[in-house]
Order: sequence, then C-alpha cells, then structure tokens
Amino acid sequence: MHAARGGERAAHGPPRLSYFYTDSDEDLPLLEIVGRARPTNPSRRLAAIARRRGWPVHRFTGRGRPSLGEIVRSSLAIASIIPAFGIGAIPGLLNRSRRDMVNLAITAWGELGTALAGVRLEVRGEEHLWSHRPAVFIFNHQSAVDALLICKLLRRDIVAVAKQEVRRNLLFGPTFAFAGTVFIDRSDRQRAIEALRPAITALRQGTSLVIAPEGTRSATHRLGPFKKGAFHMAMGARVPIVPIVFRNSLDALPKHGLVIRPATVEVVVHPPIPTDDWTPDTLEQRIAEVRALFVDTLGA
Repeated sequence: MHAARGGERAAHGPPRLSYFYTDSDEDLPLLEIVGRARPTNPSRRLAAIARRRGWPVHRFTGRGRPSLGEIVRSSLAIASIIPAFGIGAIPGLLNRSRRDMVNLAITAWGELGTALAGVRLEVRGEEHLWSHRPAVFIFNHQSAVDALLICKLLRRDIVAVAKQEVRRNLLFGPTFAFAGTVFIDRSDRQRAIEALRPAITALRQGTSLVIAPEGTRSATHRLGPFKKGAFHMAMGARVPIVPIVFRNSLDALPKHGLVIRPATVEVVVHPPIPTDDWTPDTLEQRIAEVRALFVDTLGA
C-alpha cells in the first residue's frame, strides 16, 4: 500500500486528485486512497460500500446480439458499393473520365453506406481535409468500417493503399481495384516497394493518397507501431501528411464483427504537417512525433 501511495504521488500528483476504477471490493484500500473513487460494474458488496460512502457508480452493458433490422441495414450498407459505382458510371461514361466515375462512386458509397448503417460522424478539424491537396492522409485502422468512413470523409481524388488480401474479397477486391487501389504484399518488402510506385506517381499528378501506417487493424483502441511507407512517399513527393484519428470506430464494427451497428464515430483531423524539410536522417523522429499525436488524441 505504501508503494501504491508513493507511486501514485510520483506519477500523477496527489492521490486526492486521482481517479481509480474497479469492479472488485478487493481494491477497497486503493479506492480509499484516491480522491475520486469510481466503482465500475461493481460486485454486490462494493456497490453497498459505494452507496454508504457516496461514491458514483458506473454501470455498462454490452450491446447484445444485432437485431434483424441491424443485420439488414448493415448488409445493404456494404452492398451499396455496387449501386454507388453504377451512379458513378453515368458521368464517367459521358465525360469518358474514369476519375470522374471513381470520384462520384466514392462519394455515393460514403453517403449511402453510412446512412443505411446508421453511422454518424462527428468531425473536428474538417477543414483540414481540403486545405492542402494533394496530401498523404493517414489514419489509425481500428475497424473494417474505416474504408467506408474514409470515403465519407475524403470523397474524391484519392488513391488508397491496402493489403494484398483485400484483392481476394469478391465484393471489395474488384471495386477497390477499379478505383485504383494499390495492393501491397506485406510479406515481400521489395515487391511492396515496387507496388507503391504508381501511388507516388499519382501523388505527383495531384491525387491524394490514403493509407493506414499501422499496416493492419488493431483489435483494441491501442495504437500499433507505424511503418515508414506513407512517410517516405510524402517526403519523396514533398506533400503534407494529414493525420485522421478515429477515436471509436470499433463501436460501429469490432475487429471480428460482421454487422455494422448504428454509432456516432468521433473523428479528429489534425492540420497538415509539411514534409519539405524532412530528411532520411530525421525521418524516424518525425514518425515518432506524428504517432505521438495519434496517441495523445486517442487518450484525450
């Protein structure tokens, strides 16, 4: 107990200013030390103690199984990528422009898919999505629904980078490929570098790039390590990095979930980060700084 008391004081200041969350009465000594005890889904004994001492009690429940309505809405949201590309085909064929077709399809799927699934976005810093293009947009990859959210946010003139496995998906493989997605084989570094050359060319021609620097989805809110690819490309093309932080897209679709659930996803878009003065010698430090920005935002 003395160690806990001392550690608390050293790490976070006076215990009276600290919070402590637990569901067990075994942690009663720690609850008595801190100034802000917060029993969470407490045992019966801890709940009784909390009532006597006036401690606020937090209770949380799971969402349970998806309803039939949620399953239907989720299925329609995912499948709406097909009519979205149908909508995009009209101006694309009239203008003989594949880019016009893809832009309208991306916008349509972002709008249709989120509306059908009941997913809303609360975006802070939305102006940064448009202030500096082309750019390399990077996002923390929490959920499979992130692709839909990115379409809703970025809407046009983007090329995505995805893992090779996505190409084998019967629905998203062909549509993403038609949209110009660059698929990379993470197991073969040299082939991955070669596959990224079209993305660099697109950047230099004015099309933005969107990529998850973690390289894969995280099963939790914990941020994974950042790979260097996105940062190398931004530095090479001399375009800014724009960080997009999804704070809770797992609420809409957990990593191993199959049904998109109605949710409000909080998004923070940070100001563009210039890369003009970046060098290979400072790249690792720059990446660490950008990752720290994500960590701070997720923890805020």
